[in-house]
Amino acid sequence: MTNPNPVPLGQPLVGASFGQAVRRFFRQYVGFSGRASRSEFWWAMLLVQLIVLPATILLVVASLGTVPAIIAAAATEDEAAIGVAVTTMIGSTFLASGVVLLVSLALTLPLLALYWRRLQDAGFHGAWSLLSLVSLGIVPFVMACLPPSPAGVRFDPATRAAWAGAQHYGTAQPYGGAQPYGTAQPYGAAGQPYAAPAQPYGAPMQPYGAPAQPFTAPAEGRGGAEQPYGPPPSSGPYGASTPPPEQQR
Repeated sequence: MTNPNPVPLGQPLVGASFGQAVRRFFRQYVGFSGRASRSEFWWAMLLVQLIVLPATILLVVASLGTVPAIIAAAATEDEAAIGVAVTTMIGSTFLASGVVLLVSLALTLPLLALYWRRLQDAGFHGAWSLLSLVSLGIVPFVMACLPPSPAGVRFDPATRAAWAGAQHYGTAQPYGGAQPYGTAQPYGAAGQPYAAPAQPYGAPMQPYGAPAQPFTAPAEGRGGAEQPYGPPPSSGPYGASTPPPEQQR
């Protein structure tokens, strides 16, 4: 029975079978992103050993299989026979070495990618697997034996894509806003602040209730000139009116 919801590539498949691990191993031939479970790792390692072992046996047989013929030719002291035996050994060894080299090159990159994903499932960065290229393969091998770590989720493709699409907190624009918070125009305002008149609020061009002339009822004085409301001003002290002309004589 097939799983209706298979685990996508890049995420660890816990309890993978040999067939599942082999398929995922070759489908992620150069897949260095994501994680791999321990079952995926060990089944794929078994597959690699099953492929490399016959090539290694062929190399050993090609190298050592002609040794008895060389010894027999040397016993007869026949230089021609010795030369043929040595040439045969060199040729077979070279051919077997070529086969082993081709197999190793074909498996080096996917095996390195498998180590990379397994270490990331254990919570380490996959770059630790590069130690296997400098004769320190025991270090990533021991690290690959460790159980999965919750910190390894940061290496999942979905998680990395979500982080890549989000900006650092405080630098992104506010939700739904084109301008940073506090600098945008108030709600409902197109170009000017909301309901802001040309003059400051409550301050018209003239004081409130004051027309161009003082608020008085104009009266016609002598000469038809308008006078302020009330009696004309006097030239004497405050409250004293000018005496009539007959009193000024």
